[in-house]
Amino acid sequence: MARKTEMKKAVIFIVEGKSDKTALEHIFKVIYKHKNVTFEFTKGDVTSDETLTLDEIKSIIYEKVEAYMKENKLNKNHIWQIIQIFDTDGTYIPENAIIMGETGKLYYSTKVISCNDREKVIRRNKWKSKTMDELLNLSEIKGIPYRCYFMSSNLDHALYNKMNLSDEEKELYSNKFYEMFDGHEKLFINFLESDAVNGCPDSFPASWKYIREELHSLERHTNLHIYFKENPYL
Repeated sequence: MARKTEMKKAVIFIVEGKSDKTALEHIFKVIYKHKNVTFEFTKGDVTSDETLTLDEIKSIIYEKVEAYMKENKLNKNHIWQIIQIFDTDGTYIPENAIIMGETGKLYYSTKVISCNDREKVIRRNKWKSKTMDELLNLSEIKGIPYRCYFMSSNLDHALYNKMNLSDEEKELYSNKFYEMFDGHEKLFINFLESDAVNGCPDSFPASWKYIREELHSLERHTNLHIYFKENPYL
């Protein structure tokens, strides 16, 4: 009698937008071929939305997981991890690095955030940092292990070394990034360590301490390399 094939455990990555999914999903699927990897996106930054409570954010995340389970006829025992990847968006910088700009749109550099409503940015940063810290303290969502990593100042900056991209540019760069690693997916780990980490510590707690300090949450950093250290691939 043929042996029953063991079902692969699923890892669900939560990112902010479609272009983030485009850039990363295929790479992770190939590297972790012994898992069922999927990327879901929240259509924006839930950590900056002042109308959302922590419980509501957890519900938004779990809805993505629940939809995946329903579509694939799975239950919670089939889900190995929920992994969320945040954009830091300069949220931990000191207030004196927030300056008056010419428009209401937030403009990022590695030194400052500019906007013509400075108080709006200060308020956003306080809310977003509080929410990210609350999520960081979670170990599970509805019984499924949960862990979060960051891209700084956002995914475009960490992966492409570009800031303030339009939605069209984000899509263009994400496709180019996917194509660059197509067939060479494991080189992505080397890329993170050589190009995107930029001095971020290898320890998970230390990396989050680091990104909260000085202007690091505006600079080009990520701690996503730690995921590969904590979750060896076959």
